[in-house]
Amino acid sequence: MRTFLKEIILALTTAAASVLAFWLWKETLPAINLGILQNYTQFFAPTAALIAAASLFALGAILIDGRGLVYAASAAGMGIPFFLTPASNTVLIASVGSAALAVFAARRIRKEHLLSLGFSSSKVLKAGLPLFFTISSLIVSVFYLATLDDPEKAASAAIPRPVSDLAIRAFSRPLKETTGIAEIDPELTVDEVLKMSIRAKFKAEGVLLSRGTERGFTELVAHQRDQLARQYGIELTGNERIGDVLNRAIIDRLQEILGPYAEFLPFISALAFFFAFKAFTFPLYFLTVLCTALLIKSLRALTIIKSEIRQIEVEQLRL
Repeated sequence: MRTFLKEIILALTTAAASVLAFWLWKETLPAINLGILQNYTQFFAPTAALIAAASLFALGAILIDGRGLVYAASAAGMGIPFFLTPASNTVLIASVGSAALAVFAARRIRKEHLLSLGFSSSKVLKAGLPLFFTISSLIVSVFYLATLDDPEKAASAAIPRPVSDLAIRAFSRPLKETTGIAEIDPELTVDEVLKMSIRAKFKAEGVLLSRGTERGFTELVAHQRDQLARQYGIELTGNERIGDVLNRAIIDRLQEILGPYAEFLPFISALAFFFAFKAFTFPLYFLTVLCTALLIKSLRALTIIKSEIRQIEVEQLRL
């Protein structure tokens, strides 16, 4: 009875840890959509929670004897998080698929543990833990897809502001060499960049600016700004970041090129996010193996779990 109570507690903790981890990731996604990635500390909590959930998932598959209980806990932990996002056919299919894959991953870990002659954390977890992180990437990607409710947001997600800022910094030096304009920073405003461009052109032509020509200079900046706005089909006041303007122009051009296919941008962005998140979980796998091994040692030291020798029967083919 005492052992069964421990299994119930572990099963509930496993499911609850997964739901909490994915809830934290769901709450963090707006920062990714807005391009607010400077403060990396906001990702510590969801990352640590995901590692903890993965460790408990593996621990449940190893220690819970009842197959029904461990499979139910695994399916609940990976299925319930989908209730955190608005219902749709995509969410329904993903939830059923995630629950089924979670059961399969738990079964692989359980089977590897039962058939192993000796216990090795890395060997046992390798059987199902990578699949756990694949399911995790799918869940977070579905959350991400739910935030892209129109093609415009999807295009913005496909080409985030940091990418266009990086492009400006990459081309600012060649631009300086060819035009004489000082290196452009994405934080500069449109008017500041136009003033730099006009002054560089005047300097090349030997034109000197005086106080009397300041009014004409201001009007020339306004004229250049209006031309820029008409060229890219956007409204400009002159106070916008040049990085934001370039990003907006690229997104509009992308939507124009895609035409009617722009409606598929949310799915393309979500797919790209899936592979990016999957790559992010690669080092988390090794951290989870380490954390699980330490957790097992701690539980053994506290006599919560114990080692025992069992005889197992193995099916083999023979002549």
